[in-house]
Amino acid sequence: MKKDHNPTGKRGRPRPESNTSLRPDSARGTAAIPKDVDPRFCGLRDAVKRGWYRLEAGELFAGFQVSRKDVVLDVGCGEGNAALFCARQGAHVVCSDADAGKIKALAKKMKEAGARKFEAFISDSLPLPLPDAYATKILCTEMLEHTPDPGKIMAELVRVGKPNARYLITVPDARSERLQMHVADPLYFSAPNHIQIFDRERFLRLVEDAGLAVLKYDTWGFYWTVFMSLFWIAKRQEHLQGAILDSIKPPYPPVLQSWANTWAGLMELNGAEKLMESFDQYLPKTQVIIAEKRKFIGSVI
Repeated sequence: MKKDHNPTGKRGRPRPESNTSLRPDSARGTAAIPKDVDPRFCGLRDAVKRGWYRLEAGELFAGFQVSRKDVVLDVGCGEGNAALFCARQGAHVVCSDADAGKIKALAKKMKEAGARKFEAFISDSLPLPLPDAYATKILCTEMLEHTPDPGKIMAELVRVGKPNARYLITVPDARSERLQMHVADPLYFSAPNHIQIFDRERFLRLVEDAGLAVLKYDTWGFYWTVFMSLFWIAKRQEHLQGAILDSIKPPYPPVLQSWANTWAGLMELNGAEKLMESFDQYLPKTQVIIAEKRKFIGSVI
């Protein structure tokens, strides 16, 4: 089987034609969009174009398929968008987060999501309250940057994965983080927010040193890099507390609303895809790895 892992960094990009569920039927190459677009919904539409939430293919991300037979563990699930997608595929879904409020809110949403089984627990993941070789699919998205010991978290993720389990792991891109350092509230780079920064080399090494085989590496999220950089300027006079993600909510400052409207308009223009691919390659918000747990750690194919 051909693998997508490419140390040179050159890679194919999932085509947006594979998922049109969030594309207005009226789009004909012009910015035919409402005057104001909700910035978070704009980010979701961008994610779909970049290969996330491919309902027709049953892929949470391009190349990472989830089906009813899977036991999916989402570590650091947060609001649970990824877990809910997996539930809608009929999978057995297990969610873990250190925030009891988020677990409680997600449990309510899961009642109508269609999972064949749902489990949830409050945990910092050290250790995970699960037996060895429990899950077939493991999600760890935007979580490792929050922990003081990513290596220990990875060891737990590997422990609870079955042989040949697939992993979807994401962390912020170092280029986006360093750009924001000059304008961000100091809270952003302190607990409970980002206390680790991963460049490509460190991220790949972290995953491979845990005993996983990297199948695919990708980046995306230029929209969010710009959004967050503007966010710090717009919110400079505010006293932010706790998880920064929880502060991204209406009403949005005019500069953030303007950026969302601009990006939403760009997504509707014919020929914009190549430009968006370039943005995501050179100044992404997020790095993505799909990896596999081999039956014998350290084996090579």
